[in-house]
Amino acid sequence: MRNSRSIKRKALACAAAVASLTLAASVATITTADAAVKVTITGTASCAKFADTVPHSVRITPKKGTPDSDETPSEDPVETYTVSLTGIPKNGTTGIAKVFCVDDEGEIAHTYTVKNLPIKKPATGSQTINLVAP
Repeated sequence: MRNSRSIKRKALACAAAVASLTLAASVATITTADAAVKVTITGTASCAKFADTVPHSVRITPKKGTPDSDETPSEDPVETYTVSLTGIPKNGTTGIAKVFCVDDEGEIAHTYTVKNLPIKKPATGSQTINLVAP
């Protein structure tokens, strides 16, 4: 009988441990999800430094979160863009922006990168970041 009771106690202890770990993982997931926010970034992208080119698209990739891109009308050397980044930590992160400049034939003529962009949800509205070739 003692062996039977010992086996039952060990089985119950294992089941309790598994239940505790499952609950802890669920709480951690909820906490992580609550800590992530959506950040909308608007601004201008400039290809004025490169003769006869206009911005075609902008892509912002945060260090933590989901990247997004926006195509511009590709008519002027400076165009507006809007991206929505999800999964950004509440305390913010940094990111990298790439601007693709096209020529008169619509071919990508230049690409430039802006590093270490501060990405943080403002108290109201969207964050503004204007991108200019270095």
